[in-house]
Amino acid sequence: MSRQIWFIMLAAISVGAQDMSLTSGKDLGDAVANRSAPFVDLLRQAEAGNKYAQYAVADAYATGNGVPKNDAEEMRWLLQAAQSGFAEAQNRLGYLYRQGIGVSQDYGEAARWFGKAAEQKFPVAQYNLAGMYQSGEGMQLDYARAADLYAQAAAQGLAPAQNSLGAAYEHGRGVLRNVDEAFRLFHQAAEQGEPAAQHNLGLMYFEGEGTARNYPEALKWFSRAADGGVLEAYHGLGRMYESGNGVGRDPAKAAGLFRKAAEHGLATAQIELAALYMAGKGVQQDYLEAAKWVGRAAAQGHPVAENALGFLYFRGEGVRRDYRQAAYWLQKAADQNNAQAQENLGFLYENGLGVPLNYGEAYKWFRLAADGGITASERALMALKQVMTVAQIRDGQTRASDWISHYKNVKLATEKIEAREPESLAAATQP
Repeated sequence: MSRQIWFIMLAAISVGAQDMSLTSGKDLGDAVANRSAPFVDLLRQAEAGNKYAQYAVADAYATGNGVPKNDAEEMRWLLQAAQSGFAEAQNRLGYLYRQGIGVSQDYGEAARWFGKAAEQKFPVAQYNLAGMYQSGEGMQLDYARAADLYAQAAAQGLAPAQNSLGAAYEHGRGVLRNVDEAFRLFHQAAEQGEPAAQHNLGLMYFEGEGTARNYPEALKWFSRAADGGVLEAYHGLGRMYESGNGVGRDPAKAAGLFRKAAEHGLATAQIELAALYMAGKGVQQDYLEAAKWVGRAAAQGHPVAENALGFLYFRGEGVRRDYRQAAYWLQKAADQNNAQAQENLGFLYENGLGVPLNYGEAYKWFRLAADGGITASERALMALKQVMTVAQIRDGQTRASDWISHYKNVKLATEKIEAREPESLAAATQP
């Protein structure tokens, strides 16, 4: 499960945040906030070339504050402020182009405007540009450049950047892996109230990574992250209550926490909830409910859920027994290198259940499962070889070798694609 939660939307930066005189930022911003200055006066200052007023006018047209909303006028004044060198306006333009809001989506323009603001050391723009390098949006994927920009923004105290840099150190993306540094950065961001970092910090305390294992601290930070709306934090809390780590064991409470995240689409929580229904822990045993939640997670492409759903179809638990459906879901999980699914699929090919009987295919999947640490597959492979011809064994070896080569290439391509998926991309932070 990815610990990085990339999609972060900051509150609008009002002109009132500018420390300037009336004809520049602060007083002008206060006037807009207090509605003490007529919009026509604000517009007059904007027309005279005051970049702060231009930005304020754009914001007024965007929000309908004191003037009817008008997207075209918002963009016109925002562009003027950006061309005048106002970093906040440049960052906002980058955000609009990246998201395709009010303009056609254009990653090149987004990167250009983020870059102009980043050159002025504007931390939010540095963070946003880093996200584009990390996701490879409109540019070459560059983890090192992303990490450098995250570091620049993090040094200025931007909590989302500290969290993203922490994740880079945790996974060794663009920097040398350093879990101690990851822990430090997560802690900095968490103390600022960044929910994603609070979850990441809780997970490090829970697993004893980068710090000593500390269940009370894990509970504290998971709880704060959950209050901040991080679904993974509900999953973390559920694991604690299910196992009794640092809290009294309470399967019913674990089920409730898993359900909250599962209902919002978190695949890992759906799998955990299904497991409780299968075992009748904290809930009444119900194979139909188990199959429902496993099915939802499998539909998201989670290999553990795909394997579980294949198993349920094979056994006819919660669903009508269907060997073809079993093979279908096991194949999807096996193709993602899930070792348990590979063993299960090998069994189907060995016995011709839902698939044509094929010892070469069975050999391949047992071999891959054994390489993945499933010791039972080693025994299954040895037994299978006793009934295979030399030609069939060579066929199985070739199939396994070909799959490994193909998987390595697919995995590399998938990593590049996943960088563009919602859970992987550092979405632009709106000013």
